[in-house]
Amino acid sequence: MRKSIWQYFDWLLLLIVVLLTAAGVAMIYSATLGSETLADTWRNQAVYGALGVVMLFVVASINYRLLESLQWPLFFIAIVTLILTLFFGSSEIGQVRRFIYIGGISVQPAFPALVLMIISQASALSRNAPNAPGFQEMALSLGMTAVAAVLVYLQPNLSTATLYVAVWGALIFTSGIKVSYLSSLGLAGVAAIPVVLPLLPEYMQARILNFMQPDRDPWASYNLEQALISIGSGGLWGKGFASGTQSQLHFLRVRHTDFIFSVICEEVGFIGAGILLLAFGLLLWRMIRIAANAGDLTGQLIVVGVAMYIFYQLLVNIGMNLSVLPVAGLPMPFISSGGSSLVIAYIGIGLVQSVSMRRKRLEF
Repeated sequence: MRKSIWQYFDWLLLLIVVLLTAAGVAMIYSATLGSETLADTWRNQAVYGALGVVMLFVVASINYRLLESLQWPLFFIAIVTLILTLFFGSSEIGQVRRFIYIGGISVQPAFPALVLMIISQASALSRNAPNAPGFQEMALSLGMTAVAAVLVYLQPNLSTATLYVAVWGALIFTSGIKVSYLSSLGLAGVAAIPVVLPLLPEYMQARILNFMQPDRDPWASYNLEQALISIGSGGLWGKGFASGTQSQLHFLRVRHTDFIFSVICEEVGFIGAGILLLAFGLLLWRMIRIAANAGDLTGQLIVVGVAMYIFYQLLVNIGMNLSVLPVAGLPMPFISSGGSSLVIAYIGIGLVQSVSMRRKRLEF
C-alpha cells in the first residue's frame, strides 16, 4: 500500500516556527505596552501567525515540481509586482515606495517576490541536473536576480536588495557551479564596491559613514546606543518580562520591529536570547537536513534559498542591534512585528515542507 506523503511532514520544523512566533507575539506585547497607537499590534501579529500556519499547510500540499514548471510565469509575476510597487507603493517615510495597501492591510511586495524568485532560480539552475549548471545558466540566473534586485533598490530599499543577492549567492554555491565561475563572480563583486558606493543615495552613504564613525551624527547613533544599553543591562537572566527600562520607558525607538532583539536581551537576558538563537539554529539545521535529503536539485535549491532568506535577515538584524553592522530595515524572522513578512516566512517554510514530503522523485 502506498504511504501518504504527509508522513514526511516535518512536525518539529512546524513546532519551532510556531514557538518562535509565540515568542515574537509575547515580546511585541511587551515592547508596545503602554502605547495606545500600538496597543493591538501583538493581537494582529497573532492573527497573522495563525494565517501563516494555514498558508504553510496549503503550500506544503502543492507539489513543488509543479511550481518548477512555472518558472517564467512566476518570474514575470515577481517582476511585475516590483514594478507596480514603484508606481503605486507608498510608505510613512518620504518618497519611499515599499508597501502596497490592500483593504487597509500593508504588504511589502519585495518579500513575496523573492519567494517567487527562489522557485524560478531553482528551476533555472537545475535544468541541466544532474550536471552542474554551466555559464549560460549562471548568466541567466544572474540576470534574473539583477533585474529584481535593482527594482527593489529603486524603491529605495538597499537592505532587501542585498537579501536578493545573498539568496542568489547561496543558490549558486549549492548548485555545484564551477569554482572558477564563483571566483570570477567574487572578484567582480569586490571590484564593484568602490564604484557602487559613490553612486548610492546620500542617506544610504550616511548610514554607512555613521556606522564607521559613530560620533559623526549623535542623533543617528542615539537608538544604537539605547540598543546597546538594553542588551548590556539585561545581564544573564534579564530584568523580567515587560520590565525593561529602555523599552518600557520608550527610550528605544522602533522596539517592536527592527530593535526587538534588544528588548529580548534586556528582559530575558543572555539566557533567554541564547535559547532563542538556539531555536533558530535548530530551525536552520532542520532545513539543511531536508535539503540534504531532497529528491532532486530543484528541491534542494528551494530549501537552501528559504534557509538563506531566514538566516540573512536574522544575521543582519542581530548585527544591527549589536552595532556590528550598519542599520538596515530587515526584520527578525518570526519575531519582529510585521504581518505580511510573517505570512511570507510561513509560506517559505511551506515550500520547505513540500520538498520534505516529496523526498523521492516519484512521490506525488
